Amino acid sequence: MRIVLTGAGGGLGRAFLGCVPSHHEVVPLTRADLDVGDHDAVMQTIPPLAPDLVLNAAAFTAVDANESDPARAFRDNAQGPHSLALAARLCDAMLLHVSTDYVFDGAKSTPYDETDEPRPLSTYGRAKLAGERLVTQSLPDAFIVRTGYVFGAGEDYLSGQLRRLRAGEVAAGLEDRVGSPTFVDHLAARLLPLALTRRFGTYHLAGPEPASWFDVLHRLRTLGDLPGEVKGQRAADLDLPAPRPARSALASVFVENLSLPMFPPLDDALRAILAR
Repeated sequence: MRIVLTGAGGGLGRAFLGCVPSHHEVVPLTRADLDVGDHDAVMQTIPPLAPDLVLNAAAFTAVDANESDPARAFRDNAQGPHSLALAARLCDAMLLHVSTDYVFDGAKSTPYDETDEPRPLSTYGRAKLAGERLVTQSLPDAFIVRTGYVFGAGEDYLSGQLRRLRAGEVAAGLEDRVGSPTFVDHLAARLLPLALTRRFGTYHLAGPEPASWFDVLHRLRTLGDLPGEVKGQRAADLDLPAPRPARSALASVFVENLSLPMFPPLDDALRAILAR
């Protein structure tokens, strides 16, 4: 299979490049190679590469920056995926587009599955939901993969807090927001197997255990016997510009019927990043 990977310079893109079997050909495109928000560039770049699959890991993920720059938010997170879908349609390719748990409002007390109605709170969530809908309206052969609380790529929140704990410093984590912490390597390893099913649709791929970042940091500190301390935070005290869901953990009613490998326990993922 010939795969064009957009967002190849980001954490998920790098993780995918590290796990894809060698008998598949991957054309990695960083933002410098292709700005997915540039419609003309997408249409000129993707079809000549003749992919079987376009995997879109490119996104404008800074939630508060999305709030202050909605034009870029919708350009990169909605119109960009739309352009990729149109380009994939031109060359009879599949598209796998990565989306977010922030399409939900956090009012549900149990994890969200694929049948729950999205109700985003933020500009980021609205733009990502618009991207999902534009993709599915434009290309039947498409996968939407929602995930959340991704960690382990090096520049993410948890990786930064791990460095603080190792240095004997204080690491801070929110106590009153719960999601599905997802190890980037585990997520990346399941994207191609999902695409190979050709059972197009929307799927939730995320870590198996709902937790707050405060909980995760405590477990990380204990598992690694790290010298730093963990401090709890409350969302209201941070006064962040963009609203975020209080509970955005994800579950799936579909994935277990696709013969994909189950996500390992959260502690296994935390041991993996401690071992790096």
